[in-house]
Amino acid sequence: MGYEHIAEPVQVGVVFRDNTVSPKWFVWNNIKYPVREVTYTWHVRRGEALLLYFSVTDGTNLYELSFNQKSLKWYLNKVYVD
Repeated sequence: MGYEHIAEPVQVGVVFRDNTVSPKWFVWNNIKYPVREVTYTWHVRRGEALLLYFSVTDGTNLYELSFNQKSLKWYLNKVYVD
């Protein structure tokens, strides 16, 4: 399994519940990808910004999404493929 570095802004549909963020879908290159499962989450502080990271799968590939809590922007960072 390898990965492709993307680092592009994306639109993400999320559910906020009990102080957590749960991505449900994202749009990349005009294609809407469902999030079947969040496989891992972590966070990193960069200066004043807290970045939330999500490893998600659409059932076929694995993607790394991040959310910048200061700018309120989402990014697709990596795509892991077989």
